[in-house]
Amino acid sequence: MSKPEKEKKIVESRKDQSIRFIIILILAAVVVLAIYIRLTNQSKNSNQQAEENLTETEILKMYDLTNQYPKTVRDVVKLHCRYFKCMYNEELEEEEYRTLNSQVRQLYAQELLNENVESEQFVDLLTEVEDFHTANKIFISYTIDAEENVQYSEVDGVEYAIVFVNYNIKEGTVTDSQQEEYLLIKENGQWKILGWQGVTLEDDTTEE
Repeated sequence: MSKPEKEKKIVESRKDQSIRFIIILILAAVVVLAIYIRLTNQSKNSNQQAEENLTETEILKMYDLTNQYPKTVRDVVKLHCRYFKCMYNEELEEEEYRTLNSQVRQLYAQELLNENVESEQFVDLLTEVEDFHTANKIFISYTIDAEENVQYSEVDGVEYAIVFVNYNIKEGTVTDSQQEEYLLIKENGQWKILGWQGVTLEDDTTEE
């Protein structure tokens, strides 16, 4: 075999080796990607199943308000309602009420926090919950105004929002509809609750 033919075979051999190496890398990458997707899906399913097995109380106690803070006015108010419905409906241990209350306070504006010392506010909460239970009341449901009905405004560069919530509270055989007006303020890019107050409605009770 002549020298040019030998060199040609060497070059072809190296090309074949390179092609095989590239194919092996591609196959390895595909395998790794498939394993990653499978593990990710298993993790998601596992987390979903774990959450499905948790009670509302457990979910709210573990809610990560640092990394998963609600992004919209409605989402903040919705989460606030979820906490209140849980605390007022459930028979919980005092420590559970304390944990939930600490979570709720993360939704409050600094001004509201300053006006409500946590230790005093917690005592008031326990009293209100006890009175609620004594009256055999049940927090049935809540409905938050649609996004297009949220009232936004800006004063001296500070953003505010107003949203209305309708509550259905059952006492005995009577279900009473109540409305609350929420005022929120944007602090450090997050909507925080500045306060809320009841709104007088026309008599809207139903008896079963």
